[in-house]
Amino acid sequence: MLRMRTKRHSRIRRGWLVLALLSAFLAGSCTSDQAEPLAPSDPADASAPDVPTVDTAPTVDTAPTVDTAPPVDSQPPQPAPVSYTGLPFGPFGLWRIANINWGPQPFTGSHNYINADGIVQQINAARALGHRLILAMTGGLSKDYTTAGQFDLTKWKNKMDTYDTDTIRNAVAAGVADGTILGNTLIDEPETKQWGSNLTKALIDEMAAYVKHIFSSLPVGVNHGPPAYNKWHTSERYQLVDYVLYQYAHYVTSGDVAAWRDAVLAQARHEGVTPALSLNILNGGAQDRDGTWDCTREGQAGRGLRAPNCRMTSTQLKDWGKALATAGCFLTVWRYDGTYMSEAGNQEAFREMASLVASQPRRS
Repeated sequence: MLRMRTKRHSRIRRGWLVLALLSAFLAGSCTSDQAEPLAPSDPADASAPDVPTVDTAPTVDTAPTVDTAPPVDSQPPQPAPVSYTGLPFGPFGLWRIANINWGPQPFTGSHNYINADGIVQQINAARALGHRLILAMTGGLSKDYTTAGQFDLTKWKNKMDTYDTDTIRNAVAAGVADGTILGNTLIDEPETKQWGSNLTKALIDEMAAYVKHIFSSLPVGVNHGPPAYNKWHTSERYQLVDYVLYQYAHYVTSGDVAAWRDAVLAQARHEGVTPALSLNILNGGAQDRDGTWDCTREGQAGRGLRAPNCRMTSTQLKDWGKALATAGCFLTVWRYDGTYMSEAGNQEAFREMASLVASQPRRS
């Protein structure tokens, strides 16, 4: 009997021991599930030293399941697609990377030199403002693309190669697709002596092909100065260039802007390119050739950037701008100048030009 009681008591003691261990385990599990949150609810306690350590954090088993994740509808809404109307209008040099020098109103477009390290920022900033861009990836000083006074295609290509990244290619493609990017200028005034004598339309077509190899959807163009629209390599025709920007100044036709407009439009048809038009507001007024270069006579609005050139008056800006505004796929003025832009008469002219181009249907 004693032996049986001893065995029975042993079994009872072992039963109590199992129950005790099980209770301790369950008590420990509840403590872990009820641990203090990682972020105190009282801001004054945000730096308290007794924040639970990783060891006391909930286990994987207690993490929220996929079913408890916020629904898709709770995510921040995506920006609406951009929409552009009318013909773009604005100056050269309106942007400094992602910062704009003016407005942008009444300007709806601009022509800007931009390096590879800032181009995506500029595209995004322009889109946010509903502003359209003509890029000049190989803009800047001609000396950056010349060797011994002659245009150097290798240097030009090396510059273009800096834009050949997935990020930039995607940003440019998106900008072209939604209309933020109008095109890219290959070279400015190739007819001038700053480039030497080896440039031809065939060589510029080769440059166009190089850009299109990187950016297949990007239109490319050339800027020609006032007197050169039908006097430079007249026996050649552009084959791959999409547009040509023709710029007007008073001295070309002594103020007969309509005759100049009709001539450049005929030249564009002859070349098989889309025309874009521009006014040289800082050097394109009536010239001062009497030796004083004070530009104070009728048809002159102060000194231009080099003798004997003068600035356009607000009347010239308005009249000539209206004559050109709807003839091309976009209208520019050369170039941004804070003093010129701030004059009341010029501002009124810009607003009237902007209203006129805004009423036009959007063009390719």
